[in-house]
Order: sequence, then C-alpha cells, then structure tokens
Amino acid sequence: MVQIRSKEMILLHVLILCLNELSTATGLLPNFPGNIRMKPLASQSENSAHTYNERERAIVVGGGPVGLSAALMLANRGYDVSLFEASPAKEIRMFNPALAYLYNINERGQVLTKMFPNIHKMLVERSVASIDTGYIVAPADIKKEIQSPKLPIMRNSYWIPRHTLTALLWDAVDEHNESRDDNSLIGRIDYEQGVNCVSIYPSNELENHISVVVKNKDNGEEKIIDGKLVVGADGIKSKVRECLQEQTGLFGSWHYKKNKFKIRKWVTPATGLKLKVLQLPANRYSIKDSNGKNIMTKNTDIVAVRGIKDGPLDRLTLASLPVQDPDAIRAGNCIARPNHILWTMTTGAEVKVWFKDNYPRLDLDALISDDEWERFAKAKGLAFPPCQYSPGLQVSSDNNECGVLLIGDAAHAFSPDIGQGINSGFMDVVQFNEILSKTSSNEKSIQSKVSLGAALKEYEHIQAPETRALIRLARFGSPYQYRQSLRKDRLGKKLWTANIALRVILNKITFGVFPKPMIMNMSNTELTYRKIVRKADLGTAGLVSILVFSILKLAVRRNTM
Repeated sequence: MVQIRSKEMILLHVLILCLNELSTATGLLPNFPGNIRMKPLASQSENSAHTYNERERAIVVGGGPVGLSAALMLANRGYDVSLFEASPAKEIRMFNPALAYLYNINERGQVLTKMFPNIHKMLVERSVASIDTGYIVAPADIKKEIQSPKLPIMRNSYWIPRHTLTALLWDAVDEHNESRDDNSLIGRIDYEQGVNCVSIYPSNELENHISVVVKNKDNGEEKIIDGKLVVGADGIKSKVRECLQEQTGLFGSWHYKKNKFKIRKWVTPATGLKLKVLQLPANRYSIKDSNGKNIMTKNTDIVAVRGIKDGPLDRLTLASLPVQDPDAIRAGNCIARPNHILWTMTTGAEVKVWFKDNYPRLDLDALISDDEWERFAKAKGLAFPPCQYSPGLQVSSDNNECGVLLIGDAAHAFSPDIGQGINSGFMDVVQFNEILSKTSSNEKSIQSKVSLGAALKEYEHIQAPETRALIRLARFGSPYQYRQSLRKDRLGKKLWTANIALRVILNKITFGVFPKPMIMNMSNTELTYRKIVRKADLGTAGLVSILVFSILKLAVRRNTM
C-alpha cells in the first residue's frame, strides 16, 4: 500500500473529521455486565428538584439516546420519570439495516457521558476510539495500489452503533432503578416500549399539569399520564412539536405564538441522498491490491472502495465505518442521488451483477450471499433530510408551573455531514441540566430559586441561537463528502474544496489570525456553535473586503490612465 500524495489530502482530512452516523454491524447485542451503577450528578443532593414524598413527574416522549439521557438526568435531579418509546422491546437491541446509523461521540457528546462515569466507561469498552482507527482507500483503477493515508491528528472520539448505544442506555435505566430505594432523593424511571404518542395538552383535571396520550401499537389501547414537565425527544417527525404548533386542547389558552414551532428548512447538496446498507463480514473483508494479493481490512478501519463506473447516474463508493466487534457483520454504505441507476434495480441477481462489474477488487461471491443481495434489492433505504430546526424550543404555562421542552431531532435535524447529530442532542441535555439545577427547592437563598417555566425560557434563550448556528454549520460544513455524481455536484465540490483550502492556507500564513474553516472547529468544545459561525463570518467578511478593495483599486488605476 502507498501513502496518498495528491491535492485531495485537504479534503480527506476534512472528510475524516466529519464522517458520522452512518452504519455498522448486525445481529443481537451481546449482554452487558449487570453492574452499571449510575453516580448522581454533581451536587445532586443539594440540587434535587424534590424530596421523595413530594416528587413531581416528568414525561419523556422518545426512547432514543437523547431521550434516555434526558430521562436519566431528570431522575437524578429528583423527578419521577415516565418514558415512552415507539419501538417494540424486541427491536431495541437488534441491528436494523433500515436504521443503520453509526455515531461518533466527540468531546461535545462526552460532556454528557462523563456526567455518568459508568456510562462513559461502557462507551469506551463498546466502541472504537478514533485514535485506533485506520483508513483504507481502494482506487477505482485496479492497476493502482491501495492507499492508506495517515489520519489527521484530532481529539479523541468514539465510534459506536446506534443500537449498541441505545441498549447501553436502556441498561443504565434499569440499573438506575435497581440502585435506588423508595426514600431516595433520586427519582424512578418507569417506561413503556411499543407505544406511540397520540397527543399532548394541558390537563383538564389536574391544575398545572400536562397530559400525554399514548397508544399501544399491539392492542390499540390508549391511556393518559400527567406530569409537570414534558420533554419531546421524539425525532424529526415529532408529535410533541406538532401538538404545540396546532395548540391542541388548552394550549390554545396559553400565551405563545404557535408559528414559533413551524419548522424552517433548507435544502443542501446532501438533502435527499438515499442510503442503503450492504452487509459485509468484518472478519474476512479483503480487497485485491494492484499486485493481485488480497489486503485484509481491520474492523477498526474506515474503508472506501471506489467503483469503476463514473457517470452522473452510476458513480458509487462502497464505504464502511469502524466496528468494535471483529466477528460482527459490517455495513457497506451505498449513498447516492435518488435517480441513481442502482435504485431502479428490483432483484438480487440484477444488483449482484452490477456490483461485480463495478467493484472488481472485491470477491463478492465469497463475501455476500444471494439472500443478502435479495434483501438489499428489496430494501427501501433512507433519505437524508433537509437542514431544519424549530425556532421555538419550549412553552410554559402563564404561572410558570409546568411546561414542554423540545430536544434532539425534535428541535433540529440534518443529514450526517458534520457529525453533530448525536453530539448536539447530548449537549441539549447538558444545557438543560445546568439550567434545571436552578429550580432547586433546597437553595439557601429563596431569591435564587427559579421556577420551571423560567428555567425553560432561559434554556430557549441560550439554545435557540445555538440551534440556528448549528443549522448553518450543517448547511455549509461538508455537504459534498458523499462524492455525489451529478455534474453540478462535482463543480460544487471543487468550489467547496477551493474555499476550504484557501481558508486553511490563510489560517497558516497569518499564524491563526484568520479563522479556520467551520468544519475544522467542530469538535472544539471551547467554542460554541455560535462562536464557530461568527469566526467564519468574520473570515468571509475579510475576504469580501479584500476583494472589493482590489476591484476598487483596479478601477481607480484604469480611470487615472
């Protein structure tokens, strides 16, 4: 193998910084050790919202990683928590190729995991550290040697499959409940799986409460549960957000503008890209080198195999991200425009022939069964969403005694270009925890006590600008990393690469005075998303000023000649 020495090195470094949330292994999650013990958050005994005999209830809608993290945080703050998840219990711990995300937990996300030391320990044990990750690029031309570029030095992060992280957090919930007693200042987390949220509205019966209606997916039975706080962590198609926008029930009497929950969307070059996963064996995934010898990949490697077809409707790279288990099935990510020729194929035999023609470096007969080809052909796949966010993140009653909060994808969503989906969701929980601590009923000074409604308003005041900045990062950060095949995409990628290269060069020659590109500041926890965007805007303003000055100076010279 050889080292890459091409002009694409800058783009490669940026690509490694932003790879995230795509796909991973299959099968049942191995059993986790049963000794997780959640440590209380810092100063929990002083900052718990309520004592055991007057504990209030919080309701979390959505049992993904962000919702589970919110439930654990709220319970440690003294709330009894009711948690509702739409996925059936039997599916939560299983890999689903239709939802084949692989998360990269960077230092932003680790702010949350380190709040729970044993969860962070499990994260480290069940993931692949970025410092242990290799990179393999197999060029389309089989006469060229396989390349193994050195990865840029970066802060440590962890690659982990979505279902593995989710199962880890569900186990943490169970262990949390087992480790507490009835008189504990720490609240209990009750949960139901396989239920949909039907509606939420201010309670008709209990003053200063919000009712949540849930429906069992198996038997259709509905029930209502009431709480002081409702957290919507129910994803991009949030039912909680929908109810706030429609002002269901007595929300119509609350004083807020419903349009604040109307989603704002932007289409980017990555919007609408289709993803399907081809399952590969991690322990025998080899690639033929230019000398005819097979190079065995490692399960901890990022692998990109270029296809020989290079037209606007048939260009495709088969990419795989690191997995911790060397015996697991590894996902090969196929990402392309919705009009790609691959998506027109309906039979496994047709797909197999196309792949064998496109990837001569791979012994696909040995790697993939006919059943897997057929599954791939019949799979619907996923489509990358537009960049979107909700301007409103909370609503509270007029007396500030109860309220609703949106976090994670319910508040902001985008394609996985910048690797911030899970990390920004975790940071929502971290920020809410910091503000919610001000609702303590045990503060020494009564003047320092802040109502729940005031805390929610403060959260929105802080996080709404962060959310807007996050969406700008998602729109312009790295939208061409998927090697989109249309001519406009190829031109856009060249312009984007030139812009990144110019900013990197200016940053170097000015000894850091000119700011780095936004995408290169993404994992820097010392910078908020707003600061990252502000720095980039200042750099852009400088470039525009230089350009305008140069044009004016040239015009003056011509007029004086």
